[in-house]
Amino acid sequence: MDIQKQKVQKIFDNVTKKKRIHEFVLLVENSTGDVSYSFGYGGKNVDTPLLMASITKLFTTTCIFILREQGKLQLDDEIARYLDEETLRNLHVYKGRDYSNRITLSNLLFHTSGLRDVIEEGSKESKKRAIYEDVQTNFNDTILKTKDIKPHFAPGTGKRAHYANINFEILGRIVEIVTNSTLDDVFKELIFDPLGLENTYLPKGEDDYIPYVYFRDTALYRPKLLRSIRASGGGVSTARELMVFIKAHDLS
Repeated sequence: MDIQKQKVQKIFDNVTKKKRIHEFVLLVENSTGDVSYSFGYGGKNVDTPLLMASITKLFTTTCIFILREQGKLQLDDEIARYLDEETLRNLHVYKGRDYSNRITLSNLLFHTSGLRDVIEEGSKESKKRAIYEDVQTNFNDTILKTKDIKPHFAPGTGKRAHYANINFEILGRIVEIVTNSTLDDVFKELIFDPLGLENTYLPKGEDDYIPYVYFRDTALYRPKLLRSIRASGGGVSTARELMVFIKAHDLS
């Protein structure tokens, strides 16, 4: 084993010694791939399916930029161009003023919309439900719940940003509207197939494999929840295929 790999191995071993680490996969490569180190822990390896969680947002972002290159949307488009009036009404009301129609795709991409995250910042019941229950919801329900919590700030306010899944759930819906297709089909057409990603997918049916995730020492199985947050956190992939995606240069 070369010295550099020994250093990476030592770091990996130190991390996996921690009590709260139950599973771990590490893949390190240079741009050409002639240097490649991989390590697994908890019975996992570079080809083990894993929940991408918020890495899914990178795939949604990629679709937005490909559609932009195709001339089908622009980053400064207001979401009112794509979403109906009922969906938008009172979505973003800050200090008595409705900014819903002023939110742009750029605001969503860079988390400068000011919208709050329903699960992280909603009611205590919502937080507990996300941890202890497997509840399926849909885009309209998420929008309604978002309307019940006050935004942090007006869209595009100075240098302010606030990370919220709702930004990417809206982007995912806009991708579907622009393409007149489902998000999983768009991912497949624009990313998965061009890159040859055979083990990367958005679960949509009960037969699709969904990995467990850990909350403290408890392994959680949340297929309904993950199918509800497809654009922001519901993707499944492997370390090997994520490396292919990260290193890809051209999908247009």
